[in-house]
Amino acid sequence: MRIPFSAFCLFVATGALAAVVPQQTTDFVEKVAVSNKFEIDTSKLALQYAKNDSVKEFARRMIDDHEKAGNDFKAALKQAAIEEPADKLDVAHTAKYVKLRAFTTDAGFDKAYVDEQVQAHEQAVSLFRGYSSDGPTMALKSFAVNTLPTLEGHLKSIKEIQSSLAGGSAATGAAEGTRGR
Repeated sequence: MRIPFSAFCLFVATGALAAVVPQQTTDFVEKVAVSNKFEIDTSKLALQYAKNDSVKEFARRMIDDHEKAGNDFKAALKQAAIEEPADKLDVAHTAKYVKLRAFTTDAGFDKAYVDEQVQAHEQAVSLFRGYSSDGPTMALKSFAVNTLPTLEGHLKSIKEIQSSLAGGSAATGAAEGTRGR
């Protein structure tokens, strides 16, 4: 009788707990981890290669806000007893990063970075709105609810920068009032 009970304990301690995490939660966790890393990594590129001061300011804000969000995310995962995912980009985000990195020797870096940030934040806002309304894991749902306003603010800011760049205002950021936006 001890062997079956021991086997049961081993089963519960190893794999059974992972099976109780809803698929919606697993998908959310994986997407959040990749998205957050992408925001930080591409923003570090922007600090090095952007010419527009508004773009650089936005990149600094992304690093600060997404590092905080990453810490909040890890705390929510711990509270939910969910293992942290690997700290790496998926194939699609790796390709986007490599493509953006190619622009570091080109005058088009600012536009390429801003366009990627608009797309990434549209996806993030959609993901967080969805999980905020019907996410099954309460700790992560709370994280999504609390983080969503920040992401919405990022999206609004980056769309304003995108409009500014499209309007032809200063590639360097020092001309015509683009400094300090």
